[in-house]
Amino acid sequence: MKRSSSSLDQQLTNNDDKIHQESYAKMVRRSSSRSEFNNEEKNQYNKQTTAVDQRVEDKTSDWLPRYSLILGSFSEPPTYVIHFLDSHLTFLQSFQICSLFGRVRIHGYTLHPLTFYSVYNYRTNSPVSIEFINSETAIPLLDIKSLISDIQLADNALLNVEQKGGDILLIRKESNNDSLFIKTMREHQFYKNWFSENYNLFERDNWKQLEQNLHIRLIETTDQIAVIPRKEFVSTADHIINRWLNVAVEDSPFIVLICGEKDMGKSTFIRYLTNRALDHISSTFSLTYFDCDIGQCEFSIGGCLSYVNLDSPLLGPPCSHIKSNPKPDRLLYYGLLSPQTSPVRYLQYINKLRQIWNIDQKNGNQKRSMILINTMGWGTGLGLEILKETICMCCPKVVIQLGDNMISSQNRNKMPDLTLEWLLQQSVYVPYRQQIQMNNRRQQDYDGQLNYEYIKMQSAAVSNRLESNTSKLRARDHRLLATWSYFFSSSNLSYIHLPWSQLVHVSLLDNKNKNSIVIPDSLERSMVALCSSEKIDQLRNSAVSINETFQLLNYQDEIFECLGFAWIEHCNKETRNYEIYTPVNCLTNINLLVIGAFDIPDEFQYMFSRVNL
Repeated sequence: MKRSSSSLDQQLTNNDDKIHQESYAKMVRRSSSRSEFNNEEKNQYNKQTTAVDQRVEDKTSDWLPRYSLILGSFSEPPTYVIHFLDSHLTFLQSFQICSLFGRVRIHGYTLHPLTFYSVYNYRTNSPVSIEFINSETAIPLLDIKSLISDIQLADNALLNVEQKGGDILLIRKESNNDSLFIKTMREHQFYKNWFSENYNLFERDNWKQLEQNLHIRLIETTDQIAVIPRKEFVSTADHIINRWLNVAVEDSPFIVLICGEKDMGKSTFIRYLTNRALDHISSTFSLTYFDCDIGQCEFSIGGCLSYVNLDSPLLGPPCSHIKSNPKPDRLLYYGLLSPQTSPVRYLQYINKLRQIWNIDQKNGNQKRSMILINTMGWGTGLGLEILKETICMCCPKVVIQLGDNMISSQNRNKMPDLTLEWLLQQSVYVPYRQQIQMNNRRQQDYDGQLNYEYIKMQSAAVSNRLESNTSKLRARDHRLLATWSYFFSSSNLSYIHLPWSQLVHVSLLDNKNKNSIVIPDSLERSMVALCSSEKIDQLRNSAVSINETFQLLNYQDEIFECLGFAWIEHCNKETRNYEIYTPVNCLTNINLLVIGAFDIPDEFQYMFSRVNL
């Protein structure tokens, strides 16, 4: 067995970043030719732009957007035309951005020219920054002018780029800013503090127009305020992507597992890696995200495992891209927010998700796939046993661990380094091995054949927390925001009557007193998962008929494929219907109503009755 290594091949750095570094010098040369700048200002700017690429361990200079300008606006509501001449810009709130020349990267993703992208930059998470990169893409003038309806403004924008370099950004209001989700959050007793910005603004009247007309704010861009990927993140992502492009084959996916304790920035890094990898998606290569963190899901409400085939960037936290239509490619409802009380079933769900992906891959157009696996932040005791079984089950080519080097290695609560040596020494989770009937000899083969590259990175989230005075939302807050967003971000919410006689009711909760659940009465004003099973006849035969409903309580023998979620507003005993609110469009395949542990906002008790559909 080869020993694992945490060193990266520095020769595999992507050419994009070499061009990126050269672009700053090019921008300086172009900008410094302006007569209104004196020598002192020129030297200051050279130092500032050079410092962006010379940061070490999150140390940044105080950078101000001194050269980027608003050239004007057009249409109503306004779209602002910005000449982008600095290395980074950061705007707050939600907005849509378009780069005319494709010289912009946001959290690892290179924007395609002449295409609008939605960015979520509320204070619930560290905002992502807009980063300048060099590009020689030739864009037809007619295409550019077709986006800017004001001909004089379009000519002025092109002239500025020709003379001074940089890029032209179009910034406009995000339609989601008017969604019931955002409106409610701005008025919410607690969350309004996270959706109403209090940063100090630059004292420039032209930049204040964004705030007045679009509710968008320009702020100073530093590592303590915005996410500016460190060199370690960039080099690690490029190393992983180069391995994927050179090693992956159609019948064996290139699997990368990301782990670390909670609040180490796993989700932020995996979004960055995702966005960088999207530049290589084609008819040959594909990218899949396995979301196994049931306590803080990326693409669904908490308590689920899912996989998503990605083709668009992740430019915000989960509540910005959780959708009911389309839902994740496969969504399994586990029903709990932690595997602590049912770890065997949790591992069965991961195994089922892996099997489903294999089947779907064979039935579709086979590609050279990279699978990114996001795991829970449980790094001690039972959590390590579950993590070992996950690694053995998924057979990753690379394991990336984010950690805090400031924590003593003697600290009992610190997650150990997950090297191959650790894998062989870490005890297995015996109940799961017994459940899959693995004998000792097979167990040695099962563990001993694994060989992955181990990479450990210092978490950027740690240094940000030490230098930031802003408080941080808890995992439960993010789950609540995801639930709010699921129901109220789109206009798809519908009020539907669902006959309960057509459904099998399944409770995944471990209630010792089964009589405490009275169905359907106890479901009024609660959330449920809308699921489907091909074994519905078998389940109905196993169920108990109570109050003219089929019920399976404390049932954990089935893995449930979830089609979405619903809020039961009322149980109408006269019509024997549930009166539900759900954003799910099609309910024809739903035959199971599954009851699990949900984090439900208190306001849901009256919120739905006030919704005008």
